[in-house]
Amino acid sequence: MGSSGFMLTRWETERSVHEMATREGAGPATGRVRRYAGYDERAQAQTRREVAKTGISLVLAFGDPLAVAYDASETQLLGGAFVLGHQVRAALTTFSGHQHGVQVDLTPAGARGFLGVAVDELTDRATPLEEVLGRRGEELVERLASLRSWSARFHLLDQVVGAPHEGGLELAPEVCWLWRQLVDRHGNCRIGQLMDETGRSRRYVTARFSQQIGVSPKTYARLLRFERAVHLLRRRSRSDPTSLAAVALAAGYYDQPHFNRDFRSFAGCTPADLLVENDPAPEVSFVQDLRCPPAVPLPT
Repeated sequence: MGSSGFMLTRWETERSVHEMATREGAGPATGRVRRYAGYDERAQAQTRREVAKTGISLVLAFGDPLAVAYDASETQLLGGAFVLGHQVRAALTTFSGHQHGVQVDLTPAGARGFLGVAVDELTDRATPLEEVLGRRGEELVERLASLRSWSARFHLLDQVVGAPHEGGLELAPEVCWLWRQLVDRHGNCRIGQLMDETGRSRRYVTARFSQQIGVSPKTYARLLRFERAVHLLRRRSRSDPTSLAAVALAAGYYDQPHFNRDFRSFAGCTPADLLVENDPAPEVSFVQDLRCPPAVPLPT
């Protein structure tokens, strides 16, 4: 990793070849982009677990379609580029062939400023990029696909995502403050008390936060706590004597049943199941092989 924070990783398995490049947003995109993740993967048919997450991301893809299943009755076939909102439920994804593109993880300020839409409409959805950005989204994907290095793609994204946009929106000060308090505490705090500190009514703050961040303060706090637990769990090797109860306590869960309930809700499995599925390269969570649940068929 250099001073720019750029990191390139390559690895192979029996069924696939992966390359991933990552960097934080820089220059005009500072404060708008949390991270870029460029990915290039060739694989046989694979199914993976995608756990719930905070954040709004642009997935600017040039590869083969991806099938996303939230349950047996709801499967979505995604091709090209899309906007992924906060995910409050787990999904299984299936693809075969070539996955290639860049995922842009936006900050709340970046999502409001670049997308210029009511982000609460994006939650638990993968929305085609052209429905949100129109022609400028299509042009961005075309320009990215024409470049031949991750550094060049990230530089282009810095300029495009960081540029002032006529339709851009700003976060309300009370929303920005409350968001930062929740993030700094990994969701472990008295939310009502924090809302009172904004000087606005709880109803007002909840409505503004939900519209501008994408989910309610309470849901956002739950997701942050869950993300913290997943992070701690994935750092724990199978030989680590640290118990799941200790992970739960460190993440802020008051007891093991509370911990298990959130995992079933947000991951679709138990913490122990997720640990078994843990990838040898845990820093690349969205290319993690799913080994336990059955495969999801690609729609025809």
